[in-house]
Amino acid sequence: MHLHSAKIPRPLLAFLAAMAAGVPVFAQGAPVLELTDFSGVWAERVHEDSYERSGGPPLGDYQGIPLNDAGRRKADSHDHSEWSLPEFQCRPHSAPYQWRALGSVRFWNEVDPIGRDLRAIHVEYLRSLDRVIYMDGRPHPPEYAPYSWSGFSTGKWEGNTLVVDTDHIKGSYLRRNGASFSDKATMREYIDRHGEYLVITMILTDPVWLEEPLIQTTNYALDTHTALTYYPCTVSEENISSAVPHFLPGTTEQLKDAAGWIPPQAARGGAESTYPDYREKLKAAAK
Repeated sequence: MHLHSAKIPRPLLAFLAAMAAGVPVFAQGAPVLELTDFSGVWAERVHEDSYERSGGPPLGDYQGIPLNDAGRRKADSHDHSEWSLPEFQCRPHSAPYQWRALGSVRFWNEVDPIGRDLRAIHVEYLRSLDRVIYMDGRPHPPEYAPYSWSGFSTGKWEGNTLVVDTDHIKGSYLRRNGASFSDKATMREYIDRHGEYLVITMILTDPVWLEEPLIQTTNYALDTHTALTYYPCTVSEENISSAVPHFLPGTTEQLKDAAGWIPPQAARGGAESTYPDYREKLKAAAK
């Protein structure tokens, strides 16, 4: 049989055509049956930083956040009136904050209908933010690519742990009192399932407003009797505000509110305040 008369299988033909056209061909994820499955709706279990769900911490309370001087000044300029702006009403939480936000989370798998390989894992939250974690080995986009609230995420398996790397995240808040991260931040997450419980370990690195990476863990429990709540929201261009409430440096009178129940020095945050031995330093300073 002459080579030109041989029939080339369609999958191979498609692969060769994609290569010739310069289209990247990604490696497929492992078969679904070999992986930990996170599919379903998970309800948050509030064990850490519970005040974040009850109106948020007071202005000036940055304990547990490794803010640098620039990040602290940015946070000090925050005015809670900002949340009343029309354009804020439909703004979804960013990926780093979303794990600690109010509401459940739903995981579902995007599976190749032919090869049954896992293409992506979708994560959906209360405000219908569909976050895609690509599992097919594709590269991250260049720095000039568009940024979003959920960022661009790729995942890989380390044993039964899903390791997710995210960049291209729009700058947003770490807490609802102004403590924030910049659009230069990157995030790594370790997602582990222990039976009916889910543990997310988040490591956020920001060279602009953090001295050290911020590390948080959040817990969820599988809930087979719930669904994500519909969140209707519409904002038109006419609602965009002409000014954003803020405080100029040194004019935020409410900063003293955070010092009413914790040491003022600890309320200012910083990398040093995130370590256990910081308590001993405060005790020694108070003598």
